[in-house]
Amino acid sequence: MCGACGRTTVPDPVLGVVRTTRQHLIVAQTVNAISKGQPGVPYVTALSDGWLLSAPTGSKRICHTVEEVWAAVISVFTDPSLLSRLLKHQQAYADDPDNEGLPARTAQVGSGLTARAAV
Repeated sequence: MCGACGRTTVPDPVLGVVRTTRQHLIVAQTVNAISKGQPGVPYVTALSDGWLLSAPTGSKRICHTVEEVWAAVISVFTDPSLLSRLLKHQQAYADDPDNEGLPARTAQVGSGLTARAAV
């Protein structure tokens, strides 16, 4: 990610300096698993340099960091009870020993952002 390809590299505190498509796939899978069944939540697809969020309405948005992905997901929740349910799902996912590593870090970042949004 030296910039030779002409793309701007966006630092991501969750993924670190080197970003791989595999990491992007894991983040997309984690966010989709946590938010599955929530009304109006966009579907997250991994790209080589970020994520594409596709809303049920057909709108699309590109995100370059894990925090941007969660912020976009959280923004669709206007009801505090839905935010609370999302926060519980995020915390349970992060606490599950089967989800250690990147999935747990992704869920923890989401729960921190969700907790701030719920206040």
